[in-house]
Amino acid sequence: MLDAVEQTSYLTSHLVEDIMNQMELTLQHGKSKIKWYSKEINEAIFSQPYIKAKTIGKTLGKTSRTTLTKYIDILVEQNILRPKRDGIEVFYINEDLLRILAG
Repeated sequence: MLDAVEQTSYLTSHLVEDIMNQMELTLQHGKSKIKWYSKEINEAIFSQPYIKAKTIGKTLGKTSRTTLTKYIDILVEQNILRPKRDGIEVFYINEDLLRILAG
């Protein structure tokens, strides 16, 4: 039983470390390419493997659909997010986080 706990904690520790390292790399990339990219946006993008435009808008304090579309397009252009359509809903996938979580 203790071996299982040790193994699980080891794997979890490495998972968290990999996520933190990717967050830092994405933050550096985002800040170097996008003038409005911030730590808060980065944290929102890494809060789960997908995000909606509304969540980014809330983080940025923007409500205009046109403005949000421009911002999202920039994130997609910089390979920070990838769009995924599900019916009429569009989600934006953080493929780096998804890759880490999938192992």
